[in-house]
Amino acid sequence: MFGMRKKPVKKSIPARIRDSLRMHMIRGLLLVVPLGVTAYVLYFCYSLTAAYLAPFIRKYLFTLPEYMIVPISVVLFCAFLYLAGLLARVYAGRKLIGLTEMLLRHIPLVKSIYGASKQVVEVISIQESGGNYQSALLVDFPRPGMKAFAFVTGKILVNGNQEYYKVFVPTTPNPTSGYFELVEPSLVAQSTLEMEDIVKSVVSAGILTPEVVDFAPVTANPDAPLLEEDSEDEEEEE
Repeated sequence: MFGMRKKPVKKSIPARIRDSLRMHMIRGLLLVVPLGVTAYVLYFCYSLTAAYLAPFIRKYLFTLPEYMIVPISVVLFCAFLYLAGLLARVYAGRKLIGLTEMLLRHIPLVKSIYGASKQVVEVISIQESGGNYQSALLVDFPRPGMKAFAFVTGKILVNGNQEYYKVFVPTTPNPTSGYFELVEPSLVAQSTLEMEDIVKSVVSAGILTPEVVDFAPVTANPDAPLLEEDSEDEEEEE
């Protein structure tokens, strides 16, 4: 008769076993694949960097067990990175790095490889650039009624008396490119999201965006700036 519900068809035992196997295999795959990818990436990074120090360690250092070669090579490579970072901070080091980059950018094939690899590194380093990106925002972009994540990088006075925020709106999936805008404080909303969450949202085209995002309207009161007090204190100390 019309309106009567059909009784669910009970699956046979082989069908239930097959569905159970498929479900658990998919769950196992979702668990194993990220671990395997992580292990492969770590091994790949090691093979391109610290692994090249292993032959020198075996040749010039004391006789060591084979399982000690990898940790020692990683430690030595990290020490090399630290020294390179120190070199990049001094004036002579910056000049040398700038000259090297200028030469690389004039070599046809090398400039494409170097530019792409540097862009990837810049994407990763955004998560650690809290001194440059001082707060996360929500702004109307590209038109009113449409919201976009943005970063405030500082403040500026327009016409000598009106305060605006210097805002960078990153693009998807490459957050190193974007739009620079001057925005009134009354037209933005401040977020409590971490920089890492913003970068993940932009890089993943919104797939990794948190389910709940809290934003509070920013008043035009200059006594309640978006810039972090810690960053201002560091600038004064410098």
